[in-house]
Amino acid sequence: MSGLDAFRLDGRIAIVTGATGGLGEQAARALAEAGATVVITGRREQRLQAVVEGIRALGGAAHARALDMTDPDALRAVFAEVAETVGAPDILINNAAQAHQADVLDVTDDDWARIIDVNLTAVFTASQAFLRHRNTDRESAIVNIASLAATIGVRGQAAYVASKTGVAGLTRALALDTARSGVRVNALAPGYFATDMPAEVLADEAATAALLKKIPMRRVGQPEEIGPVVVFLASDASRYMTGAIVNFDGGYTAQ
Repeated sequence: MSGLDAFRLDGRIAIVTGATGGLGEQAARALAEAGATVVITGRREQRLQAVVEGIRALGGAAHARALDMTDPDALRAVFAEVAETVGAPDILINNAAQAHQADVLDVTDDDWARIIDVNLTAVFTASQAFLRHRNTDRESAIVNIASLAATIGVRGQAAYVASKTGVAGLTRALALDTARSGVRVNALAPGYFATDMPAEVLADEAATAALLKKIPMRRVGQPEEIGPVVVFLASDASRYMTGAIVNFDGGYTAQ
């Protein structure tokens, strides 16, 4: 296999967590366009169905499963059910995440636990469930969505930064544990994108102007730009990559 054929995902099954919008939705769309059957998860059932219908309207194959990522038993059950009814998965995109803006002294125990549970613990639980149920007839790929916050500190985001730094470390550890069993584990670390998560900052002209000064490309990313990179990391085009953290931030962390 060579050239563009290496990016094709025909016959493969991908699970994308947190795909009710933003980067997760765009990742799911791109995987489906590359030929994968996509199973998307999230808490908002109505929105999940809308994303599935959008993918199917473009000729892709997609299914939805409602899921609370903070419920490990439910998470494991979804992976087992998908393997039984849709097929053993080949690809996992760990995208589901939450942010919490607060001064460190105002972060409660519940705030901390929620962010760590969704952004880090669920990534481990989903990865473990995927490894138990994956298709062992060919190589598999896990792509964790980290953040530029895995590399730098972000004021007022103690829990988020800790969780995403943990995702980067977990990615490396999982890569070493699975390297000889036909599983590649990499992470994509996006910077600021025009999604709901940084919407409050981007809605403020002065804050946006200050942010853009820190980004060498002088713009935020567009959600659809993430899709091709996710396909690369999920496909045979990156079959010699594992344990990598790919910065995708307009040059922000290159400074």
